[in-house]
Amino acid sequence: MSRSTTLLTGATSGIGLEMARLLAARGHRLVLASRGAHRLHEVAAALRHDHGVEVHTTPIDLSEAGAAQRLYDLTRRAGLQVDMLVNNAGFGMLEEHVAIDAERLQRMLQLNVVTLAELCHRFGADMKRRRSGRILNVASSAAYQPTPYFGAYGASKAFVLNFSEALAKELEDFGVSVSCLSPGPTDTAFFDAVEPGRLGGGHHLGKSGRADPRAVAQAGVDLMLSGGLSRVVGAGNRAMVFSNRFAPRAMVASISKRLLRPLDPTQQAS
Repeated sequence: MSRSTTLLTGATSGIGLEMARLLAARGHRLVLASRGAHRLHEVAAALRHDHGVEVHTTPIDLSEAGAAQRLYDLTRRAGLQVDMLVNNAGFGMLEEHVAIDAERLQRMLQLNVVTLAELCHRFGADMKRRRSGRILNVASSAAYQPTPYFGAYGASKAFVLNFSEALAKELEDFGVSVSCLSPGPTDTAFFDAVEPGRLGGGHHLGKSGRADPRAVAQAGVDLMLSGGLSRVVGAGNRAMVFSNRFAPRAMVASISKRLLRPLDPTQQAS
C-alpha cells in the first residue's frame, strides 16, 4: 500500500484535503488535482513535510470540457500509474433552478457528472487491464430524494450514486473496486457561496448541523480501502435514506422542499 499512487480531485480544502492527509499518513504517493496553483502547492508542501510522501500537483479546472482527458494525459506524461482514483471535486447551488446562472449550471454538471464519468472511463480502463485498482466517487445524501432548490445538484449526485454502483459490478470481476460515499451536509467551503442569512435560523443546511469533514474523509478512505460498494455517512442521514424508501414520492419531495427552501434574510431581520 505504501507504493500506491492515489489521484485525488478537489484536494485543497474540506473532505478532499482531509482525505489527502489520511492517505499521506498511510504512505500513499499522491497526485492532487484542483484549481488554484498557489493553494495546491501549499497543501503539497505541508503533506511532504508532515508525512514524507511524494506529492505531485496538477492545477486544473475540472469544470471545463475536456479537462478529464487533459488530466489523464498529464499523469501519463509524468509516468504515473494511478492505482486509486478519488473523485471528490464538486459543487452545488442553493437556488431556484430557473434563477441559476446558466454558465455556472453548465460548469456544475460538467464537473459533477461528465468529468467524473470520463475520469472513471480513462483510469478505470487502465485498472481493468492491470486487473487491479480502486475508485471512490463522492456523491451525497441528496442523491436519495428530489431536492427542491438543490434540484440539479441533487440529480447530479443521484447520477454519481447509480453510476458508481453500476460500474462497480462491471469491474468487480477484474480486480477493481468502485465505491460511493454519500455524506450529508458537511462543514466545508461548499456553503461559502450561499448568503449566510439564507441558511440561518436553524435551517436544515445550517452550520450547526454539518458534519466534521475529517470524520467524513475517514469514512471515505475506509470504504475505498475495504472495497465496499456504498455508504451513507451519519446515522441521521442513513435513517432519512431508509425512510425515503417507504414514503410516497410526493411526500418526500414536499418534505425536502420545506427543509431546503432558502430563508429570506429580509423577513428574518423584520
